[in-house]
Amino acid sequence: MIILTNDEIEGLLKMPDCVVALEAAYRDFGLGDAVDIPRQDMLVSNRREGAVHSFKTMSGSWPRVGVAALRLNSDIVAWPQINGAPRRVKLAVSEPGGRYNGSVLLFSTDTGQLLCMFSDGVVQKTRVGGSSGVAAKYLARTDSKTMGLLGTGWQAEAQLEAMCAVRALKLVKVFSPNAENRQRFVERFSSRLNCEIRAVNDPAEAASEVDILVSATNSMRPTIQPEWLRPGMHITSVRGSEISAEVLRKVDRLAVNTNQPVTAYPARGWPSEVPEFTNGDYGRPDIGLIDYNAVPELKDVVAGKAQGRQTPAEVTCFHNYKGLGLQFAAIGSIIYKEAKQRGLGLGVEDSYFTQTVHP
Repeated sequence: MIILTNDEIEGLLKMPDCVVALEAAYRDFGLGDAVDIPRQDMLVSNRREGAVHSFKTMSGSWPRVGVAALRLNSDIVAWPQINGAPRRVKLAVSEPGGRYNGSVLLFSTDTGQLLCMFSDGVVQKTRVGGSSGVAAKYLARTDSKTMGLLGTGWQAEAQLEAMCAVRALKLVKVFSPNAENRQRFVERFSSRLNCEIRAVNDPAEAASEVDILVSATNSMRPTIQPEWLRPGMHITSVRGSEISAEVLRKVDRLAVNTNQPVTAYPARGWPSEVPEFTNGDYGRPDIGLIDYNAVPELKDVVAGKAQGRQTPAEVTCFHNYKGLGLQFAAIGSIIYKEAKQRGLGLGVEDSYFTQTVHP
């Protein structure tokens, strides 16, 4: 069994390869040849005011490559006001020196054995960005050349890389509230990608006259405005709270990552105290206004059971508001194969993770 860090993982993953793996996993899932267990969160009190301990799990099995993945997080979560709006923030308070806690366990579907354990940070952003890339392959116009990007953080990086992997973009306009952050983002990625990346001073300017519009923030309020939509545009997000019901009603074709809800198990009746139950991972104003059971899931679009874009004029949307454990199996299969080939990771005796006693 091997253990890998984020630094080791980052050198193993290339976004085009991840998009290919995720597309194949979604196709198998849509055809009934892969399995996903939706995310579940436990919420209990924390000694920090306004914060909770969130214990999160999700899992998926992809027999085609012989792996099953369990992703788990032990997070301290708070919802501070930043730039006048509430944000969902994970607090880096674990020792030493302020760190986060998230891991993926990768098992063999042939022997049941634990093959690999790795940090989930790099994989987290890669599987979200890569899935948006898969959706754009089926929903964005094939001649898309311009993109607007709201956000310059961790998730925004992967969204940019994924869209460039599936469309020959020439211009990306980037906005975030912090001018220094957006300029730093532009400088970082201008040398990496074969397109112009331009910082803009207003979110509406980022959205103006673009073929693809992506919001990749941790905002608890909508970031994409209905008046920005125009014929032929494709939009997507990384959080359910970023796209309002008004926007969703205006699109011509909507697909979701999954219509299975996140199940939250709060202690002592906490929904009234956790903003996520109002507009976030556990509840949103658009639930009830839109019948998500009638909305195609990405797996069905990829498997050919639901239609992708049909005309150049359609406004399409991939509402990427829930993650899948299967995504970690897809990306994990790449990580394990590459790490074994390169001799990377900390090797640990398998007897520590197997037993002779019947469990």
